[in-house]
Amino acid sequence: MPKNFDDLISQERTFVVRGETFTWRDVRPEILTAFQPAEEEKKEGEEADNSGIWKQLDEQIQLFLVPEDAERWANLRSREDNPVTIVQLNAILEWLVGEQTERPTQTPSPSGTGRGKTGRSLQAA
Repeated sequence: MPKNFDDLISQERTFVVRGETFTWRDVRPEILTAFQPAEEEKKEGEEADNSGIWKQLDEQIQLFLVPEDAERWANLRSREDNPVTIVQLNAILEWLVGEQTERPTQTPSPSGTGRGKTGRSLQAA
């Protein structure tokens, strides 16, 4: 059964403020860039361009895709209506890397309490 990242999409599409109900929609991650400071310094009078962040994410995901799916991915990512969200992008990349590396790894066993014997303490004994 393929992993379904549509399960990450919130089903609750309304919120209430001061008795007024509003409906929200998903936006492309690039829209959220306006809320973040520019990664690179911009020259005076130029607009900040954070599009490289999303391009890099897409390129990383595309490294995992079979070549014949690359164009479909690009088309999906360019949609304004019903776009791939930032939550989905991050989850997809994290999942792909995890599948390839068999991570996350299991939680390590808890350490014992107190100091254990070291080579130095064994020599002294």
